[in-house]
Amino acid sequence: MEIMPESLRWGIFLLAVVSSVTDLRNRTIPNWLTIPLTVFGLGARWYTGGWESLREGMAGALIGFGVYFLFFVIRARGGGDVKLMGAYGALMGTFNWFVLFILAGVLGGVVAFVVIVAKGRLGQTWRNLTGLAGKDRVTLDSKEALSLPHGAVAGFPAIVIAWAAGLPTAPIP
Repeated sequence: MEIMPESLRWGIFLLAVVSSVTDLRNRTIPNWLTIPLTVFGLGARWYTGGWESLREGMAGALIGFGVYFLFFVIRARGGGDVKLMGAYGALMGTFNWFVLFILAGVLGGVVAFVVIVAKGRLGQTWRNLTGLAGKDRVTLDSKEALSLPHGAVAGFPAIVIAWAAGLPTAPIP
């Protein structure tokens, strides 16, 4: 895990909290949040770590944006999620972004399962997954489709990563 300066960790905290709140409230992640924090992340990386850190942030932003853009193309994520993950990549760098990607995926799966069970949709979900739903299949375009606010699901592991990236590393004997 890359140890990050405090400015980047505070940027991650701000991005996580505000994107979680806006995504939970009205299911959007605003450009006024993601774009300035992407620029801030790249600038803070250059200021605190020079060109090498800036390159790491640019790579993280491109990977985060690019991976989620592929999800956007297949209509599995919204445009706000794409920019959100690009901003996280700029702030976190590549390795920490991949950790976020995995943790958010696992947490999203757990939360999705809980929501499916709580809404009484386990049978419908099973029929969709096994291909048995036929004409009664629920798709992302269906008005009865369940969805999760990805900003909130990614926010918690992002805060954990920001906290962990500030911990001092133990010396290797």
